[in-house]
Amino acid sequence: MSDTNDLVQRYLGVWNETDGATRQAMLEEVFAEDAVYTDPLVSVRGRAGLDATISAVQAQFGGLVFSLGGTVDAHHDIARFTWHLG
Repeated sequence: MSDTNDLVQRYLGVWNETDGATRQAMLEEVFAEDAVYTDPLVSVRGRAGLDATISAVQAQFGGLVFSLGGTVDAHHDIARFTWHLG
């Protein structure tokens, strides 16, 4: 489970990274080239789409950071977790 916890922390780190070049490098480490991200407001495919989404979220919620809100629940290569933005 520690690998999954590490991955979730790295995932949140990507969302918190405000430097574009650093975020690009982190995206390459954490996400597959054809990664899909979907939430109620957006659905994107690929690192470029995800980077644009993260950039827009950061512009909307400047100064706020994502953090883990509890224990990571994982099995069968799927993880779910609660996060906070504050």
